[in-house]
Amino acid sequence: MIIERTLRCLKDLDYPKDRYEVVVVENGSTDGTYELALSFASDTFKMLSSPKKGVSRARNLGKKACSPNLDWCIFMDADVFLKKTFLQELNTYLGAHQQVGYGTTTVLLDTDALIGKFWSLVNNVSYRIFKTLFTIHIVRKDLSALESYDEELVSGEDIAYGRALARHGKYFYMKTASVVTSARRFEKRGYLKMFFVNMFHGLSVFILPKKILRDIEWQVIR
Repeated sequence: MIIERTLRCLKDLDYPKDRYEVVVVENGSTDGTYELALSFASDTFKMLSSPKKGVSRARNLGKKACSPNLDWCIFMDADVFLKKTFLQELNTYLGAHQQVGYGTTTVLLDTDALIGKFWSLVNNVSYRIFKTLFTIHIVRKDLSALESYDEELVSGEDIAYGRALARHGKYFYMKTASVVTSARRFEKRGYLKMFFVNMFHGLSVFILPKKILRDIEWQVIR
């Protein structure tokens, strides 16, 4: 199960264990994900279950559960796998760029297929040019307290959140090879189809009224 790989990566990060915590928010899963996640529970691995479905509600719930003494919040999908050195790299980057407030990183698909590598390149260039949040969101704690994910949106909420944060802080994009995400969605639905799906969801936030946006759902791929 993908969540197990995600949590093992987080548990194995090469970083002082008292300097970071993990908050997992289960959001309507029916495949035993929550039960498996509970096996990782500890003082620094908090497991929550959202009473209402919706990725924005889950992220907002997780944000509220974060320890108050943390400096940064990292929001990521359940199929993102961090390599051991990620937090060290991020700490060094943020120390050298103390003026930034929110941003993202290079994200690579976990495939050796040439089309997958090309997709990663295109996606990452798009993140950087348009200054958007997508797979992983890194937000300074004081900015995180100023804005929440829009719970009326079921897709495009990450882009909307980034636009809201832009009113308070400076965006950053960190180059790294330590953030990997599952290619299963692309392999099941096809890379070309996912290109148009992502384009549609991304542009919708900018051109469609909210009453239409809140009815546009993102198809879940298990």
